[in-house]
Amino acid sequence: MQLRPEQQRITSYGGGLLAVSAVPGSGKTQVLAALVVDLLRRDVLPIDSEILIVTFTNSAVDNIKARVRRLLAAAGMPDGGYRVFTLHGLASAILRERPDLAGVASDFGVDNEISGAASMSEAARWFIQEHILAWRSHLLPDLAGTRLNMAEERWREETVSIGRAVTSLAKNLRLRAPELRALLDRRDPQHMHLSPFLHMGAAIYERYERILNAGGRLDFDDLIWGAIRALEGDAAFRARLSARYPFILEDEAQDSTPLQERILSLLSRAHGNWVRVGDPNQAIMTTFTSSDVRFFREFLARPDVERLPLSVSGRSAPRLIALANDLAEWCSHAHPDPAVRARALSAAVLIAPTQSGDQQPNPPDALAGVYVRGYDDDEEEQDEVVRNAVRYVRGDRSRTCCILAPTNRIGEAIVTKLERIQARTPGETLYQDQLSNTQPLRNVAKLLAAAVAFCTRPARPAVLVELYKAIVDQPGADLRLFGASQAPAPGRARYGELPQLLGSIKVERLLFPTPTDEPPLAEKVRVAPEQQHAMVQLGVIAARWLRASLLPIDQFLLTVAQDAFESEGDLALAHSLAVGLRRSATQDPNAQLEDFSLQLDDIAANRTKFMSSLLLDQPFEPVPGVITVTTLHKAKGLEWDGVFIAGADDAEFPDDVDGAFRGAAWYLGGREPVLEARTQLQVLVDAGPDELGPLDVDAALREAHIEYISERMRLLYVGITRARRNLILTWGRRSTIGRGREKDLAAAVRAVAREAIVRG
Repeated sequence: MQLRPEQQRITSYGGGLLAVSAVPGSGKTQVLAALVVDLLRRDVLPIDSEILIVTFTNSAVDNIKARVRRLLAAAGMPDGGYRVFTLHGLASAILRERPDLAGVASDFGVDNEISGAASMSEAARWFIQEHILAWRSHLLPDLAGTRLNMAEERWREETVSIGRAVTSLAKNLRLRAPELRALLDRRDPQHMHLSPFLHMGAAIYERYERILNAGGRLDFDDLIWGAIRALEGDAAFRARLSARYPFILEDEAQDSTPLQERILSLLSRAHGNWVRVGDPNQAIMTTFTSSDVRFFREFLARPDVERLPLSVSGRSAPRLIALANDLAEWCSHAHPDPAVRARALSAAVLIAPTQSGDQQPNPPDALAGVYVRGYDDDEEEQDEVVRNAVRYVRGDRSRTCCILAPTNRIGEAIVTKLERIQARTPGETLYQDQLSNTQPLRNVAKLLAAAVAFCTRPARPAVLVELYKAIVDQPGADLRLFGASQAPAPGRARYGELPQLLGSIKVERLLFPTPTDEPPLAEKVRVAPEQQHAMVQLGVIAARWLRASLLPIDQFLLTVAQDAFESEGDLALAHSLAVGLRRSATQDPNAQLEDFSLQLDDIAANRTKFMSSLLLDQPFEPVPGVITVTTLHKAKGLEWDGVFIAGADDAEFPDDVDGAFRGAAWYLGGREPVLEARTQLQVLVDAGPDELGPLDVDAALREAHIEYISERMRLLYVGITRARRNLILTWGRRSTIGRGREKDLAAAVRAVAREAIVRG
């Protein structure tokens, strides 16, 4: 592997504190892997020690491991001497080693997305039931009929979000629920000065903590907090772990949380060998998680820290690189709000194109282009984005393409329009929906949901038909289960005539035939041999699954998975879903098969996210000739030849701190409950326990709006830097939902892409 000069300087690191600012596409993962191999080659590790690499997702763990192994093999070195963890994986390993120091049981369980979401929803439901009148009093008084029902539904969802936000932030600030309650009672005993949403979140946190404690379970924040308690509580244990990991390499450092900052500080304190790699310009999770870009920025500013850039990128054409750099310069020096200039984007490390002879040359400008197009309203915008994206991939099947939506709602509208086009050409794979859960995960969840649903109503032919279709739709599963010699035909012919035959079948005779029974179909019905074979195979497998439905839900799902899936990835996804539903069943012993089917169906339909369990963040690779639809947030780390950014307007990318924000709830009179609660909690803790004077709540909310605007600028930067050759930014001048708000092109886009603006 030939390294660039910047990369070589980083791999020559020998110790101390090092901050690496890595621009998009600069090869930071490869550099981390090369650094690991170089340290191992130099034989600088003491006996029985390892290099510790901490990264953000499980897919990143797998990616780094694979790269290190390849480099070690190429160098003729054995695999070993390093350990790659997510932060949660590291914390779990520490707790498993010494749970007594953290005050947790040795057999502790950890909530995943399904069980964790169920626990928080249960806590929120409890709060609503206990305080129903006060809860409803927040709604606008003139709501009635359908609007009232819609408002209550939205308010229930927002209540869960309030509980989740306050709970996570409180844990990152190391406040147990009783401690938070005591703090609020001391500062606002009459509930008159602080936001009612903060009091609401604290009450939900208390209930949530009781639910977890009753089940002996921890959530991910508890894992890290418990590991910190173990490290802080025993100096000898901390020294032993520090000696075990004499070098710590941290990936995605711009997304560090207070708990992450603390645990890595403790582990590196004795030896001081801490390499932090990240990009402050790609910090895009600060307004809805406990991540805080200030930790990496403060680290960069420390006088005892060496700073090295990774500024060269071969990802994008020079024209697109110039646009991203112009955005960073404009935000740093010309944004209308001085506070945003200091926080949004830094121009300290700009992206540089590669030099001649580089292994990853930039796409030429001759094949590149930037376009900005405006439309009358959101509906027309989405129609044209879809039409042009389809034209883009059909024009050259070797090109990759993505439509990036600022929100799931906009993305779902785009997917619906793509579905209509797909229906007209059923043999064509036109798009991939990557909005919430990955397509492989949704495929697995869909089949498992159909299997569970069948077992709830096994005598109904229509349910058996749906099970058959779910099996056929699962890539590869139909071939093995039905003995087919080739893949099913596209479109309506995909399922053949079997669904029509199954629609009139006697299901019990198919599942459990006996020598004296009549056949499942009337004798006058003609059945081809291959159809007969497929029907018998379906009966055998469905009967086996029906018997397995008497097992605990996780064992049942694993039985289905072993029959239905061949790839290790699909089996791993099924295992994670099975574990999640087992924990959900532990929380609700009265849950029935139908409940589990609905949970799986929600995951398959993207109504419920399920992303953080082991192996669920499977690596995604764009497919040439297929349009990816995802959000700007989820696109980080990926790239496509052509990128459409929808909703590039001043509603999604605001610049006025006193203007309207998307998080404002219309049914609450424009208030922002999650923002209010998070902001006031942070201010309370920053003020200190002895500060009892009044809080400047308005100033705190203004600060939160400044951070929101700043993060949206960073999100736009991330979107722009996903494009290799072609970038199309679009906006609608009027919203087609709600009151039809008038919108304008985002000021940032107008400032940096003047020559590209094409008025529709």
